[in-house]
Amino acid sequence: MTFPDSPIRLHFGPELLYGFVLTLTRVGCTLMCLPLPGFKDAAPMVRAGLVLGITLLLMPLWPAVHVPPLSAGAFAVAALNEVACGLVIGLALAFLNGAFQLAAQTISMQAGFSFASTFDPASQADSTVLQVLSQFATGLLFFALGIHHLILRLIARSLEIYSAGGDVLPQSSLALIVALGTKMFATGLRLGLPVVALLLLIDIALSVLSRLHSQLHVIFITFPVKTALSFAFLAAILVRWPELYGNAAREFFGVLARIGLQ
Repeated sequence: MTFPDSPIRLHFGPELLYGFVLTLTRVGCTLMCLPLPGFKDAAPMVRAGLVLGITLLLMPLWPAVHVPPLSAGAFAVAALNEVACGLVIGLALAFLNGAFQLAAQTISMQAGFSFASTFDPASQADSTVLQVLSQFATGLLFFALGIHHLILRLIARSLEIYSAGGDVLPQSSLALIVALGTKMFATGLRLGLPVVALLLLIDIALSVLSRLHSQLHVIFITFPVKTALSFAFLAAILVRWPELYGNAAREFFGVLARIGLQ
């Protein structure tokens, strides 16, 4: 076996460097918005290594950017486009998990769970027990249902569709974010309203009973009854959370299809 006499040379030009920096910006902005428990508290070296590793894995899709010398303005505009695209992908997941936290907060206020608070590792503040439980549940479902694979596919797909030199997002990007926020509130209310309606019926029934029998101190059993029924309803609905989370994820990421990321 003979080997060529000429040495192997790797050329790292400015185009490759620009593509690396822009891809790193898009990946970093996407991961920055991930609402996973404990992710923001991880060591900076771990988070930087994760962003760098994903960026290197996407090397075949790095954009070939031809920026003229001393053209700092053009490169800054391209970097801002990358930030916008990364934030839109990350916000889609943030709004998805926010819908379940909104439902948990709505149920907590009506069921009386707001009196019991615990430490929230994500916000570094006291939060309701049900809200923290919802955050951990959505974090587990994020990996169990393979949403992290979908995030990586979306980043790779965005690199194939949108060149770094042009407009990454259309003019309707603001409307897209508003649509994601609207979907978050609608999904959260749909998840929380059944429990709220049940507790409202309990309040009405106990109020009527107290009116008919004034000698009965119904107010002393209101809180235990509402708490017990809330636990029973949550135990029944938590079994369907994986299905509900998967359906909500399809709806949220379906909104991203408006900019061609599907």
